[in-house]
Amino acid sequence: MAVAADPSASWLKSRNDFLSSLGKTEEQVAAPEFPKELCQHKIREKFRLEDVQVSIKFRGSITAVEATKEFGVHLLIQPMVVQPWEVENLLFLTSEEDLQELMVAVFDDASLASYFYEKDKLLGFHYYFVAEACKLFEELQWVPSLSAKVGGDAIFTATSLQGSFQVVDISLRLDGKNVRCRLLLPEDTFQSCQKFFSGLHDESDLHNIDQTQQISLSVEVGYSQLTQEEWHQVVPGSFIMLDSCLYDPETEESGALLTVQKHQFFGGRFLTPSSGEFKITSYPNLTHEDPPLPENPQASAAPLPGYSRLVVEVARYSLAVSEFIKLNLGSILSLGNHPAYGVDIILDGAKVGRGEIIALGDVLGIRVLEV
Repeated sequence: MAVAADPSASWLKSRNDFLSSLGKTEEQVAAPEFPKELCQHKIREKFRLEDVQVSIKFRGSITAVEATKEFGVHLLIQPMVVQPWEVENLLFLTSEEDLQELMVAVFDDASLASYFYEKDKLLGFHYYFVAEACKLFEELQWVPSLSAKVGGDAIFTATSLQGSFQVVDISLRLDGKNVRCRLLLPEDTFQSCQKFFSGLHDESDLHNIDQTQQISLSVEVGYSQLTQEEWHQVVPGSFIMLDSCLYDPETEESGALLTVQKHQFFGGRFLTPSSGEFKITSYPNLTHEDPPLPENPQASAAPLPGYSRLVVEVARYSLAVSEFIKLNLGSILSLGNHPAYGVDIILDGAKVGRGEIIALGDVLGIRVLEV
């Protein structure tokens, strides 16, 4: 059976998404860097301002009450639509006080700005401001395929907002005047946002990643599931049956999967016990010769409710991002270890013991040596 020489597009996307996520929390979005300098330049030109500073900060998940109370009782909530997100609705939040500050900065004349302080005229200025923001967003070409537009009439109370929102703060300093705005993304919109930006990643994004950052590969040869009660009964000498195992204790031949943060990126095989070397021979989900994947496709997946995931780990191997990117079929890693010399027992990501893989009849499992 021929070995596939190149990874699939889905494998490359999975790898690039993982690399792009390094250093970010799960809540953050792996978006391209926002062109802040260009944005400030365009605002200066548009309104003939001397000093313009723009700050954008992701705040994470905040309750609707907390997200709106900082803007006082005189707030404006503008429904917006962002395309082509699958779920496209979000809210643009500001206050009457901030709009008045913006007017003074734009008109450079407090008396002229006061003309708009009446509620109906203030609302007209609000729509003008939102329209200009959408136009600026388009001109910046931050993400050419992305567009924003007004999604309905402005509302003046937060009483209808429930639950929590992912929050992005936008602060403007315009010739000494401070203006605050806030984006409120419902959870389903935020997930759509994450999915959209994840789909933008390609090979050209990799040069923006810290190439010296260290990645830890887990070399895994077996999997099982057991309850916490079953684990608490384990003592040295106990036998834990494995749901899947890539090591043959009789021949000492072994395959393994190279995993990073639960992402299985490579399959391969150990060359000899004495050399401690490991050769990459496959990409997951591609045609390959060695090693065979577990017969039970669920064996290495998330554990069933009430069960913990047990991983049989031979070694941890650290390498820089620049070296990880170069790994492909035929790459050889000097692990300095082999399943024949014992394995670590990993339960829900934490090392809890050590053992050796043995066969009891036709059943492969771990004889526990240390807990």
